[in-house]
Amino acid sequence: MHAFKLKAAVSAMALLAAAPALADVTAQQVWDDWKAQMGVYGESAVTIGSETYENGVLTVTDLGFDVTGEDGSTATGNLPQLVFTENGDGTVGVTMSEEYPITISTPADASTGSEASDVALALRQNGLQMKVSGNPGALTYDVSAARYAIELDSVKEAGTEVPAEALLAFNDLSGTYTSTTGAMRDVTYDLAAASMDLLLDATNPEDGSHVMLSGKVNQVATQATVTMPLDPAADPEMMVMNGLAMQGGYTTAGGQYIFEFTDASGPTNGTFSTAGSALNFQFSKDSLAYDSSATGVALQATSAAMPIPLDATIGEYGVKFQMPLSKTGAPAPWAAGLTLRDLALNDEVWQMFDPQGVLPHDPATVAVDLSGTATMLFDAMDPAQAEAMASAPMPAQLNSVDINEFNVTFGGASVTGTGSFTLDNNDLTTFPGMPKPTGSVDLQLNGVKALISNLATMGLLPQDQVMIGLGMLGAFATEVGPDQLTSHIEATQDGQLLVNGNPMPMQ
Repeated sequence: MHAFKLKAAVSAMALLAAAPALADVTAQQVWDDWKAQMGVYGESAVTIGSETYENGVLTVTDLGFDVTGEDGSTATGNLPQLVFTENGDGTVGVTMSEEYPITISTPADASTGSEASDVALALRQNGLQMKVSGNPGALTYDVSAARYAIELDSVKEAGTEVPAEALLAFNDLSGTYTSTTGAMRDVTYDLAAASMDLLLDATNPEDGSHVMLSGKVNQVATQATVTMPLDPAADPEMMVMNGLAMQGGYTTAGGQYIFEFTDASGPTNGTFSTAGSALNFQFSKDSLAYDSSATGVALQATSAAMPIPLDATIGEYGVKFQMPLSKTGAPAPWAAGLTLRDLALNDEVWQMFDPQGVLPHDPATVAVDLSGTATMLFDAMDPAQAEAMASAPMPAQLNSVDINEFNVTFGGASVTGTGSFTLDNNDLTTFPGMPKPTGSVDLQLNGVKALISNLATMGLLPQDQVMIGLGMLGAFATEVGPDQLTSHIEATQDGQLLVNGNPMPMQ
C-alpha cells in the first residue's frame, strides 16, 4: 500500500480510538481531551457537525477528517455519531455509530505511470462499548465488542471498478486500553479476541490474474506499549529521537487458511495451518528487535505449474533479529536467528530428485541462533546524521559473536555446533581487512560421509568433488566413531588459527 495510504488508514483508526489524556471522567472533559489529541492532525483536518449535552449525555455528530498528503493523496472519513454517557459512578461510557466509512484517493502520477485510484473502506463494529475510568492524566478504557472489523468496500483505478474484497475482523473482543500523560504520553493496549477472520479476494482486470486468501485465527491476544511526545506533529522527523518508542506483540492458538492464485500458467490452490504463533517487537531510538515464531505448520498445495502435489509440515518456524540504533559508549546487544525445524515433505516431492530412494527421508532442520554485542558509531534514527552514516566506511563495529545454536540436518546427516568469539576492532592487520577474532567453535558432524557418498550415487556430486570433500573432512575434523567427526576451531590471542590444535596457514 502506498505509504500515505497506510498513514491515512492509521490516522483514521486513531480518530476512533483516540486516547484521552489529562482528562477527568465527565463526558465533556473526556470529549475535550479527544479533541485536543485529534488536533495533532492539524486544525483543519478534523471537523465536527454538532455537540449537544443533556442529562449527562454528550452527543457528537458528523465527526469528520480530511487529510492531504504531499503527493496530493487524500484520506477522508465521517463518523455519524459519537456518544459520551456519564454513568453516575465516576465513569463515562462511550459508544459510536456501527459504521465509519473512509475513502483514500490518490491522483495519477506520470513519473511512475500509476493511475488515479479511489479506495473505499469502512470500520464496522457490533456492540462496541468503552467505559472510561481513572484519574486525570491516567485513564483506563475497558473495551468490548461482539465484532470489530475493517472492510474494503470498493477499489477504482482510473474510474473503473476493480473486483476486490478484503476483510480483517476480530470476534468477541475485550480488554483494556490505558493512557497516562506526564512529560510523555504512554499508551498501553491489552486486548484479546476469541477469533480473527481475514479475507482477500481480488482480480486484475488487465490480465485476469486472481488471488484469494481466506482464514480464521483462534484466540488472538495482543499487547503493546507506546510512548510518544505530547505533540508528535511538532517535529515529525525527530519524533523517534524525541522519545517515540514502542514494544508489544501477539500470540494465537493457531489458524487455518485456504488460498488460490491464478495466473497465465493456471491455478494454484491449497490449505495452510498453524498450531500456534507468536510475535514480539521493540523499537526506540536505541534499538530495534523482532522475534516471530509458529509451530505445527502444515501446507498442502496443488498447481497447474507443478506435476505433483506438495504436502509439507514444519515443527517450528521462526525469525528473529536485534540491533542497536544509537551511538553509545559501551557495546550493545545484537542477535539474529532463523529456525526451520523438522521440515518434512511428501514422498512425491522426494521422488523428483531422489527417485531411487537413496537418501533417508527424515525431516530436515536448519537452525541458527547468533547473538553478541556491537557498537554503533552514529545515531541511526537522527536525520542530521543520515548522510555521514551512509558515507562512513564502518557505521558500526562488531565486538563479539556467540553461536548459541548451529544445526543443519538433512539426508541422514547433521552438523551441529556452538562457540563464541570476541573481536578486536583496533587490529585489522592480523586477519587482513577484518577485526582480529579470539575464541573458538566446536562442531559435531554425524553421517556426513554417508551423505556425500549418497549424493555421488545420485549423480549430484562428481567423483573428484567427493574426494575433495572427504579430504577436507580429514583435514578439519577428527573421527571419534563410525561416521562421527568433531572439529575444534580456535582463534588464539596471539593471532593463530588452530584446527584441532594444528595451525592453519593464514593465506
